Amino acid sequence: MSSVERAYEKLRGMAVEFALKPGERLNEVELSRRFEMSRAPIREAMNRLVSEGLLTVVPNQGFSCRRLSASETASLYEVRGDLEVAASLAVASRASTEEKANLMEFCTRVLRQQASAPIKELVDRDEEFHLRLATLAGNTERLRLLQNINARIRFVRHINLENCARMSQSLQEHADIAGKLREGDGPGAAALLRRHLDLSAEAAAISIHHGLARIYADSVA
Repeated sequence: MSSVERAYEKLRGMAVEFALKPGERLNEVELSRRFEMSRAPIREAMNRLVSEGLLTVVPNQGFSCRRLSASETASLYEVRGDLEVAASLAVASRASTEEKANLMEFCTRVLRQQASAPIKELVDRDEEFHLRLATLAGNTERLRLLQNINARIRFVRHINLENCARMSQSLQEHADIAGKLREGDGPGAAALLRRHLDLSAEAAAISIHHGLARIYADSVA
């Protein structure tokens, strides 16, 4: 792996999980020392993350961690819904019987594990379901866009899903969607998926409030 890729992976993880506070400036000298590499690959990696919406840059001020925005988060959820609904319709008509059965089996297995699995693992399985669905649709560009959106909303999704009741409901909804797909009911699966992914600006604002409280509490712990 090149130094640029290594810097990108490290910085991307920090940006996705808000290891830096929203709006916090990135110090290239400090990052260079921390990653044990020159500033050039770090700067290249940061420019790449700006293009992906995970960092921001202001001329003559430098790079900083993105801010949490309720309206932006709600907009990203809306676009995610558009992309995944299109994917579900494609899966219903194009995926094989075996592929649909495998998706159903995955959902059933995760449902059985929810009582004993750590919350982080369940959140990862939640995201895996959506990526499996997009992959089955066979459109690599749609999948790439969804991966970018997922990275930008992952922090808020984690906050939402840490509620045990919401997590249990979410996993059951996955199984219901997979069931519709197995039956070849694309419109039915799409309708369930749209409701499953709906997040109002108000709900996003609440999640962001809890998320900010955690970020700043962790920084002084």
